[in-house]
Amino acid sequence: MSPEKMIEKSRVGILRIVNRVVLWASLLFLGEWGLYGLFRCPFVVPFVSCQNCPVITCPGRLASMFWGFWGAWLAVAVFFGRAFCGWLCPGGLANRIVGSFASFKLSVETRQMLPYGKYLLLIVALWVWFVVGQPRTNVPIRVGEFWASIGLTFEHASDLWLFRTSLVLFFLAAGIAISAAWCRFVCPFGGALELFKRFSVFKVYKTSDCNDCDACRRSCYMRTRPEEANCTNCGDCLGACPRKCIHMGRKQA
Repeated sequence: MSPEKMIEKSRVGILRIVNRVVLWASLLFLGEWGLYGLFRCPFVVPFVSCQNCPVITCPGRLASMFWGFWGAWLAVAVFFGRAFCGWLCPGGLANRIVGSFASFKLSVETRQMLPYGKYLLLIVALWVWFVVGQPRTNVPIRVGEFWASIGLTFEHASDLWLFRTSLVLFFLAAGIAISAAWCRFVCPFGGALELFKRFSVFKVYKTSDCNDCDACRRSCYMRTRPEEANCTNCGDCLGACPRKCIHMGRKQA
């Protein structure tokens, strides 16, 4: 192996290690909020009404963290695209882990159609939030043991809350068969970032030397290619291309 190839392999390996370290650190920092949002949030759309939430034990009640978090990442998407999904999202890490066991391959036609599901759910979430008024469902407000509280939540929650939670759990579980099913096809925040990322300055991109061999897609847990739908700029595909036409940074015109 030439020195140039060794340096490139080392660089790609270091980037992957950094990515995993950052993801696990994010899980430690945001994971609890994610669990509360999924299992204890009394609102139909979780994570967006934290300043009004009566669940006092939820870390999302820190309004400064709430507004700074979402506002910052919508802005950062202009510079780094959907990098939040590939570098900081605890749910993205969970989907990556579950997806490591997935082997089901989707046809090109199916891959082209299913990603629109996250835009549909984004529209529904925005409609519930702004038009319907983000109703609070029948979730018991209780402090104490977290898992015991979840049991009470499922016992007394409304049908709407149960449907919302069951939908999320179904697609998370589907990741065992279809890699990152939730992130690729359903996640509304991923859909919002997908809209912003087309204006991003820095990205993982491919050059005109690409011959569509799909080596990058096979190395990607999101089963996509650089710059295409669902690319999270995680960098896993760097080094996978036999033609060396995948790069990270600012794409030259």
